[in-house]
Amino acid sequence: MTRSARAILLAATAAVPLAAEEPPEPAAGDALNGFSLEKRIVPRAAIEAGGPDRDAVRSVDLPSFVSPEDATWVAPGNPVLGVQQDGEAHAYPVHLLEWHQVVNDVLGDVRLAVTYDPLTGAPIAFRRRIGERTLSFGVSGLVYNSSALLYDRETESLWAPLRGEAIAGPLAGTRIDRVRVRQLPLARWLAVAPDSLVLVRPEVRRIDYRYSPFSRYWLENRIPYRVAAKDERFHAKELVLGVVVGGRARAYLGSLLTAAGGSARDAFQNEELRIRYDTNLGVFDWEAPDDVEVTESYWFAWKAFHPDTEIWHDPGTGPEAP
Repeated sequence: MTRSARAILLAATAAVPLAAEEPPEPAAGDALNGFSLEKRIVPRAAIEAGGPDRDAVRSVDLPSFVSPEDATWVAPGNPVLGVQQDGEAHAYPVHLLEWHQVVNDVLGDVRLAVTYDPLTGAPIAFRRRIGERTLSFGVSGLVYNSSALLYDRETESLWAPLRGEAIAGPLAGTRIDRVRVRQLPLARWLAVAPDSLVLVRPEVRRIDYRYSPFSRYWLENRIPYRVAAKDERFHAKELVLGVVVGGRARAYLGSLLTAAGGSARDAFQNEELRIRYDTNLGVFDWEAPDDVEVTESYWFAWKAFHPDTEIWHDPGTGPEAP
């Protein structure tokens, strides 16, 4: 199923909640998957085994790139993550990142981790330079708030990109410096950054990149692991554009934008925002000042990491979202 077909189905079923299954209690102890949890800033029970061992999902550590004309593995309508830094631009096909989740990259003079978490639907890019050290990131096989935790190979600290910091290990409490990332069809990204290069498909045996391992998961109205907060008024996997300004969060849900005609112009915390949602493609486009943090994700993940989030509604529908 394509992203666009999924978006249409979720918009139609967004207000039909189903009960989430409660995960089992975690095993006791201060280590999991070989990572020490003795030093942490979240409850021990909030960190769970996610199934695979560390690095069973292999990060891309030596990425290579080609021109869009040579990138035969990605069609113009396929979604990519687009990042620009220092006058250069790279496109990372989402169907590749579903299998690898992390690309340790260098764009211009900036060392970046470009990540896509299939559990939360969240693309996040951040600088790998932390203090005086450059880190390299991999996939830990652990989850927190039903999101995949990364780890850095230099200190083996565990990082939650949606939280924006390390939550366990020697660097627990250290924040990341996020870089803006766009999730758009390749053709639309190239209209924004025509000189962009495209990530080469990693040559990994036994991976058929034509198929997503998450096609069933997209449609399940179920949260597979513990979360700090829930709101079952909307489908767990509904697509959301979330913003944070001055510590306050607001969510723009695809179904509500669709009902409002597909676009919104909003003032939040004295910041002007313009947001468009293409229901057919399941794609957000947005304009926001540089100091506004913008994140795409599934609804359940945004709510889990932002329990007090506001929900944008069309002013013509009344003071509260349905």
